Amino acid sequence: MKYSAIIWDIDGTLLNSMEGLISSYNYTIDMLNLDKKRDDELASYIGPTPQTIFQTHFHLDKNSAQTAADIFREHYKTYDLFKAKVYNGIFYILENLQKQQVRKAIATNKREDYAIDIIKHFNLYKYFDSICGADNENKLTKTDILKKCLKELSCENQSAVLIGDSCHDGRAANEAGIDFIGVTYGFGFKTKDEIKEFNPVLCAENINDIVEFFDNKNSLIP
Repeated sequence: MKYSAIIWDIDGTLLNSMEGLISSYNYTIDMLNLDKKRDDELASYIGPTPQTIFQTHFHLDKNSAQTAADIFREHYKTYDLFKAKVYNGIFYILENLQKQQVRKAIATNKREDYAIDIIKHFNLYKYFDSICGADNENKLTKTDILKKCLKELSCENQSAVLIGDSCHDGRAANEAGIDFIGVTYGFGFKTKDEIKEFNPVLCAENINDIVEFFDNKNSLIP
């Protein structure tokens, strides 16, 4: 399959943002006197929006989950947004794709303005043609965000692929009708078998696997 557009998730795919996310979730838990969770438990939740996490794992109702998400996001933006690192090899692959004139975009459950801020902070902004993220009220699903991204790229579904680290990414790619590359170096998937549920075109254990996949000249449309 040839691709004219490559769409990336942020957390656990482009950036290791674990430290900042865990810090802000712990802050919110303390502020609302919620049940404490181990850091590794919190890490396993990362992927969907904060509202979804607070509803699913802390059993809050919709309004309470929105309040928790607002607390989380305000603290995250102020104190923890930039506690992250670009994964080794990301600049290399983005530079390489840039030279091949392939369109690149981001589809993330991180709030869109925060996504833009963090991508700019880590000098990644110049590589992307579109950055689409969540709204504050959790009205957009990951599939909605992905479809918005495809529209902004003016890209046919069959010409795009999403790279992500979680079942939320795999499910969104399947629902949007685009190909999926799952990675095990992030927060969600731990094994290739977990990724295979979503019929991926590639299960990547590291960035080099993705580099080799796109180095195949038959996989890109310049």
